[in-house]
Amino acid sequence: MILFACFSASMGGHVGVVHLIQSQDDIDWLIKYGDHSPYIPLFTSTMFNDTTLKVLVDKELINGAMVIFAGQHGHAPIDGFSPDVDCPNDRYGMYSDSSYGSCKKVKWNKKGNGMSFISYGIPVFALYDKDEVNELIKCFNDNNNPVNGSKPDFPLCGVELKDFMFAAKDTPTCMRKSQMPSPTQNQFCDPLGDYNVWGTLYPMMEKPNKSDIVVAAAKLDSSSFFHDMVHGAENDASGVIALLAAASALGEMKRKKSLPPPAKPIMFTLFQGESWDYIGSSRMVYDMENKAFPPNTWKVNVTGKMEDLNISTSDIGYILELNQVGLGTNSLLWAHSDPITRADKGVDSEIDKMFQILQKASKKANMSVEKPPKDQPLPPASLQQFLKSNKEIPGIVLTDHKAEFLNKYYNSRFDDALYVQGNFSRIENSSKIFLHNKFTERLTDVATTVANALYTLANDGKAPKKPLKADEDIVGHLVYCSFYRTDCSLFKSVFTSSIGAKLPASPLSRYVSVNTANNTLTFITHNLLLYFTGEHLLTKSCSSDKPHVTQRMRGTGNYSDDICVNGTVYYSVAESPAFLKKEYDSTEYSTWAESTWPADLSVRMFLISSPQRQAVTLASGIIITLFSFALVIFIHRKAELLFTPIDIPSNPDADS
Repeated sequence: MILFACFSASMGGHVGVVHLIQSQDDIDWLIKYGDHSPYIPLFTSTMFNDTTLKVLVDKELINGAMVIFAGQHGHAPIDGFSPDVDCPNDRYGMYSDSSYGSCKKVKWNKKGNGMSFISYGIPVFALYDKDEVNELIKCFNDNNNPVNGSKPDFPLCGVELKDFMFAAKDTPTCMRKSQMPSPTQNQFCDPLGDYNVWGTLYPMMEKPNKSDIVVAAAKLDSSSFFHDMVHGAENDASGVIALLAAASALGEMKRKKSLPPPAKPIMFTLFQGESWDYIGSSRMVYDMENKAFPPNTWKVNVTGKMEDLNISTSDIGYILELNQVGLGTNSLLWAHSDPITRADKGVDSEIDKMFQILQKASKKANMSVEKPPKDQPLPPASLQQFLKSNKEIPGIVLTDHKAEFLNKYYNSRFDDALYVQGNFSRIENSSKIFLHNKFTERLTDVATTVANALYTLANDGKAPKKPLKADEDIVGHLVYCSFYRTDCSLFKSVFTSSIGAKLPASPLSRYVSVNTANNTLTFITHNLLLYFTGEHLLTKSCSSDKPHVTQRMRGTGNYSDDICVNGTVYYSVAESPAFLKKEYDSTEYSTWAESTWPADLSVRMFLISSPQRQAVTLASGIIITLFSFALVIFIHRKAELLFTPIDIPSNPDADS
């Protein structure tokens, strides 16, 4: 199987001689002795980086590139690899001044080389099928390998890469072309986007007071240099899993009525497209600012009158965001806050209150929470979009890093299950599969900390009398389902049997994709949050007397029996406001779009004969063609002499 990255402007494909690059010596040989250019290098994972690719592109030696992501040549570079920039999402964040802009205080992603944002002008494919990789290596060794420094001779192993893209230049140009009247209705590109998932623990039947809502947030997507090879185990999945597990603990408390409901609403939000300059969070904030949130609103009590519910940023009392939380050698979390908003004494006091609540909650989970220097800005986080709109919101971002990311593979294909947890122990019986190891234990402790902190924040600072505890089995299920098999028992339990049977046996990509595609990850996350926080009913009770408030879901329940879930979990659009306003060159909102492409993306392997043989073949073909034309013309002109006419007897019936 293949996955592409950089686009090609040639509809006919790019052809080149295969050259396996396993070390710097292979690059040096190609530069000094490569007489059969253009080449298409086959990089091992450790040799593929911005430096090596640029050298070969600048010397005009290559016509494309392939990268191995399978077997012994597909291992992650030990020193790290991140194709994102060293200051992610900086262009559309909240820091633009001379003190904090461009990550002057902290370079969060020091491993970042920016490859995802560089146009190399050639197609680049990732190969993750072992058999295909072995065939290419065998073809190279049999035909192209320079043994003992000798130059290989024809025939040579070659490949053709086809990944033509219809988009042109940039988003403004592409969107204008797509919207031009055309008899063929060509679509050259689509905006990146999908849906955010959000919901409340209890139904909101009254308009919230100012600074009333406690928001628990996490981002739902990641990215990579290669399309759809996006695992995001540490980048986003660790925060999503911890947030869902915390929601599950609160939902269990709600169903069992083991604690009284907190005084204020708890709102869970999972943002899509955050890896692409905060697509999801910027859209939610935009909708809140324009009285368009929730998108499908309902009537609530407003001073004795029933009016449409509108939630604005001024209704938010606290934001607690879970970012990268899965790594670290000890049970430590870092609570990041914004130094600009903390200049306000009221906000500063509330953030200190949040920190103290988190510290107390963490002790119940055998963790500790520390804070970085007060003048250190926020890491890349959705909280920045809310603070751009309302600087009076107290907010904290929880991470596993004090400053620079611990994640050496941020927004890369190597940020996967192997990186965050290595080997694992599997406990399996007839109905359940768990993953239990240090990674799941850490996420369980994070979820326990967050669940208790959220309840305390929403309950006017009063901690739960009986501490909440996240279920390690739930976390184990979420890890297994997210990183190994989507068709696991937990994910199937939040769908009907017919839909659950269609889930793939592999992990889902965590790439946001385009706004015209259905994102299965978002669908699953919505149903999981609804399942964890909603009321579980018998299927015969699968109805609601308040359909405008509650959402209904049918599933298979505890992995066997059908159930019905009523809850308050919804979707909201996660598409940049720039596309809504048709400001495709906006500097306020991101304008990321993805090119469309034909269906014939491919890698074709073949043998390239010598130029002399090609010339002989061409000449022979031309001679045979000319001879054939001459022969046909000669026969046509001499037909009367060459062929004896045959008299055809007349039809006797016709004469009569």
